[in-house]
Amino acid sequence: MNRDGAPDPFTVFGIEHRLDLDERALERRYLQLSRDCHPDRNRGGGAADCAAVLARAAEINDSWRVLKDRWERARVLIELRAPGVLDDQKQLDPEFLAGALERAEMVANAESAELPALRQQLRADADAAWHGVRDAATAGDFATAARRLHESKYVRKAMADLEARAEAIA
Repeated sequence: MNRDGAPDPFTVFGIEHRLDLDERALERRYLQLSRDCHPDRNRGGGAADCAAVLARAAEINDSWRVLKDRWERARVLIELRAPGVLDDQKQLDPEFLAGALERAEMVANAESAELPALRQQLRADADAAWHGVRDAATAGDFATAARRLHESKYVRKAMADLEARAEAIA
């Protein structure tokens, strides 16, 4: 169980606790688990059995939503391995925050011709953030992994803002 009382999605799927997962294998596992607990395959029980099947299906779907998103998967894994570290590492370096503000301003003021280069830079920044989270978590440095995960939110927000800006300009 997570600190928030949700079941451990890795355990629900019966897979190893790690960040790098084979996405195709993960999807196959999801489809298998979904089929196994589908109400049509579990008929004949009473109301309690039906409720249990539906609860299991909800648990599988919730776990799938977490595991298929690498950032959510990282958040849950970090919290499972080092409970409370995400809360402890919320305060970010002022220099990082200044850079994030500068990035947000660049996105807000970007002209149409600047969007492709800015999109490429943000993707590179997001990949670098992911590698920072993954490498720290793999090394067992969950404080650094948590800090990098918090930092990644600023890059991901800038990416979302850039896409909204691109739509507004188009």
